[in-house]
Amino acid sequence: MKPNYRILILTFLLSMIAEAETVEITFEALPNLLESRNPKVEASRALTEAAFSRTGYLGRSFLPSLTLLASQETFKIGQTTGRTQPMYGAELNMNVFNSGRDLIESQLRTLSAERKSVEHLRITSEELQKVRNLFWETLYIQEKIKLLDSTMKVNQKNLSTAVRRVRSGVATESDRVEFEMKAVDLNRDLSESQLKLVEYKNQIAVLLNLSENAEIKLPEIISHEHDLENLGLHSEKDHEYLYKENELQSEASALASKSINRSWLPRLDAFAGYHQYNQRDKDPVNESDRTESVLGVKVSISLAHGWEGARESSALLKESQAFKKIADMQKKETEIHLKNEIAMLNLLHGQVHEAEENIIRAEKYYKLTQSEYIRGVKNSPDVLSASEKIYEMQNKKIEIIRDFQVAKAHVLSKLGK
Repeated sequence: MKPNYRILILTFLLSMIAEAETVEITFEALPNLLESRNPKVEASRALTEAAFSRTGYLGRSFLPSLTLLASQETFKIGQTTGRTQPMYGAELNMNVFNSGRDLIESQLRTLSAERKSVEHLRITSEELQKVRNLFWETLYIQEKIKLLDSTMKVNQKNLSTAVRRVRSGVATESDRVEFEMKAVDLNRDLSESQLKLVEYKNQIAVLLNLSENAEIKLPEIISHEHDLENLGLHSEKDHEYLYKENELQSEASALASKSINRSWLPRLDAFAGYHQYNQRDKDPVNESDRTESVLGVKVSISLAHGWEGARESSALLKESQAFKKIADMQKKETEIHLKNEIAMLNLLHGQVHEAEENIIRAEKYYKLTQSEYIRGVKNSPDVLSASEKIYEMQNKKIEIIRDFQVAKAHVLSKLGK
């Protein structure tokens, strides 16, 4: 009996592991899952945090720079006997005035951090759109597989009816062959759909950084919403991330140009120092005569850039103007795209209801055709065509719902939702 108990315990544990590896995903949960698990989003967040950690440069630029030095040296000068003496000192440097370049550098770092923040929003939005699209494509394939399965059962039923009619002499072999060929087509379509289902789930697993053993469980039914009014309500702030990067880059290029133009202006530094030298550096025998202290200010002007600096400044200014034009164009394009996509959503929403009505018509047509087939009025191609119409109308409906949801995901992505 003990081995049986072990098998039961092992089976129980394996079932618990399998259950733990099942990941249930809903459309509403996708944003949080992506934010917490997607490697690209996590990397973007880390880069944003790194950029913000570099801000506040202006205040730090006025902090003094302190250098401490000390050594113990054994040396010999000429014919003198060897000596061992220490050498130590301290130097303090402080930026007093840098012609506004430190302020510009601080502003550039702030702009860089803001760009990274906007880039993070864009990357998150793009990755969210990808996983949302895959979510609806997967739900569509799930529904299609169920639809194919039910259609195959109907086709098998019609095949059985055709076989009976052939045996009774009221139909020919061609009736049977019609349904057999259709069965092959349906089976091929089913196999392709099952393969796509695995492919889509694997892609979702990659985007959400799930383990290879994770079993993704999605809702069973693909559905659509009826209230689209709130979706059309948005402000410019919702989608400014689509063009904000270029706006910020325009500002950064203008500031960089301004900074180069100030390279000709003077820099003022204050400095202080104290040194205790040994006799290798200073001749006096007394240690007190080898001390040195200094306190002063220094004015410096860098002439390194020359005319090349003026050229670079001009180039950066042109870059700034170019990025501004691109941002303005993107802003207008975004508004137009949103209006068009919301209009398309309304169109697809209406088509869903039209498809539902067509399904009712197709089912009625199939029943009438099947009744006439049994009475000998219609042939197998008529029944096959009628059953295909049901499949086509049902598949068309879930295709439209999928297209509706994918279009909606695109709109939500542009609105940063």
